[in-house]
Amino acid sequence: MKMTKRRSRLTAFSSKLRAALFLGVLVASLLGIGVACVAQMGSEGNPPGTAFSQASAGAIAPRAENAKSAYAFVDSIGVATHLRYLDTTYGRYGNLVEPRLRELGIRHIRDGGNNSDFFAKLNRLARFGIRSTLVFDPRDKLTPDNAVSVLKKVLPSVVAIEGPNEWDIHNLTYKGKGFPAGVRTYQTELYQAVKRDPTTAKIAVLTPSIAHPENAAKVGSLKGVSDYGNLHIYAGGGVPALDFESKWIPLTRKMTSDRTLIVTETGWHNAVNDRNAGQKGVPEQVSAKYIPRVFLEYFNRGIKRTFLYELLDERSRGDQESNFGIIRANGVPKPAFIALQNLIRVLNDPPNSAASGSLSYTLSGNVSNIHRTLLQKRNGDFYLVLWLHTESNERLKTQRVTLNLGTPTQLAETYFPNRSSAVMAKYRSPRQITLDVPDAPLIVRIAPKR
Repeated sequence: MKMTKRRSRLTAFSSKLRAALFLGVLVASLLGIGVACVAQMGSEGNPPGTAFSQASAGAIAPRAENAKSAYAFVDSIGVATHLRYLDTTYGRYGNLVEPRLRELGIRHIRDGGNNSDFFAKLNRLARFGIRSTLVFDPRDKLTPDNAVSVLKKVLPSVVAIEGPNEWDIHNLTYKGKGFPAGVRTYQTELYQAVKRDPTTAKIAVLTPSIAHPENAAKVGSLKGVSDYGNLHIYAGGGVPALDFESKWIPLTRKMTSDRTLIVTETGWHNAVNDRNAGQKGVPEQVSAKYIPRVFLEYFNRGIKRTFLYELLDERSRGDQESNFGIIRANGVPKPAFIALQNLIRVLNDPPNSAASGSLSYTLSGNVSNIHRTLLQKRNGDFYLVLWLHTESNERLKTQRVTLNLGTPTQLAETYFPNRSSAVMAKYRSPRQITLDVPDAPLIVRIAPKR
């Protein structure tokens, strides 16, 4: 839903890293430190994360960390669509929307509508494993009275619904009541209707969304008429998770109480020249860094699912609202689409794969502002995702750290999704790996000895 307030040119730093690599090997040889293997160099020189790997044990004792499920992380990724906006780029469903969604590899979309064409598209996408979270809003003639009958038309698709969208910034009423009383009444009746019918009772019901988090207190707690809390977070062109703990969570909790949260809107627009924009625009190469990072940041914070706003640029115009997409209005994917697609490809795993293992490791060196997510796939391999939490620009920023492995490892590999889903470098039986961690996710696959 719309919110009215709202390239990665990899730096040519190969010569710098070659010099660092040479110096590292020279120092290692002088100190008697055996270099186990040198990372493979690509045609453009050493990418991030491929400095060198050392066989010697470091002074820092590795510690065990429990991994989270790689399947669960990929399942937490969603994107907002507007399938019923036929007068925009979304009108190109057959030759753009559906094929790009399938290429992207996500499993969840967020949308809203109330007509047979819309329902047919949702059910078709469900055949490809793409499920929907639907906005229920009286502006679409969706009411508690017809909620069950509507949901029965899209049972193959729908996994969750949410109450009205951002009524705190619109002069709207329900049964003669404005905000916040009208929203509370609508949400209560919607929840009761859905849970009363056994056919729809298992569908999750989210709270309504609020545009300004300070307005959540006006609505009050909806814990008794919701399964999940709903959150819209826009960083205004800033870094992912900006003010998350200090502003968004404490204010939103006035409405969502202790319910697990789902972020149904977050994103960045690329209309950098729109002087009337409510939010600062960022270049495409910057959003290509921020978007993969935001999914990881929110997953780390226990967010059940995060929906990026949105899939497509709606029109070929220079305004903010037309440029939130990860695909341009002409159908060409932006760098953010490629980065997210590659991230999903590397981390994808079969359904219902639960992590049960722990990895013994530490990071040393310049670890300031290095964020991480440790995942595990069903086959037992670990995927350590590292990124530099910093404000980004169009140049790639890196920070050198050392990964010290305590878990006996037969093979480690690195991936840089902003460039490719292919293996970047391989390390045989490593105990230490020196990595240049960029301001976009770097993935280290760690295959333990079995």
